[in-house]
Amino acid sequence: MTQERKPAVTDHAGALAQFVRTLRLVWRLLLDARVPAWPKLVIPAALVYILSPIDLLPDLILGLGQVDDVAIFFFGISLFIELCPREIVAEHRRALAASKADHSTEDVIEGTYRVTSDDEADQVHPADQVHPADQVHPADDVHPADHV
Repeated sequence: MTQERKPAVTDHAGALAQFVRTLRLVWRLLLDARVPAWPKLVIPAALVYILSPIDLLPDLILGLGQVDDVAIFFFGISLFIELCPREIVAEHRRALAASKADHSTEDVIEGTYRVTSDDEADQVHPADQVHPADQVHPADDVHPADHV
C-alpha cells in the first residue's frame, strides 16, 4: 500500500495561507463594531509587550530572547479570537471562505517556462522571439491623456 506524499513546500504554503487568513480574520474582527472593546485591547497589549524593552526572557541570547515575543504574538491573536463572540467569528470566517472561493481562479496566470544553462541564455530561442507584428513601438503607445 503506497501513500502519496505531498511536497513539503505545499505544507508550508498551506501554513502560510492559514496564517494570512487568521490575520485577515483578526483585522475584520478589530473593525467590526459588534465586537466589544475589551477583547480588542488584547492585540494592542500584545504589541506593547513585543515593542517594550521588558521581556520575560532577556534578548541577550540571539533567538532565545525572541521566543517570548513570538509566543505573546500568537497567544494574543488566539486569545483575541477566543474572546470575540463566536457567531461574529463564524460569520467572518464564512465571509473569508466565500471571498477565497470567488478569487480562487481569477488570479491564476497560465504559462510555461524553460530552464536553460548559462550558454543557452545568450542565445535567443525561437519561441522567445517576438513577431514583428507583435512589437510595440514607442509612437504606438501614446495616450490622448498624455497630451493635455
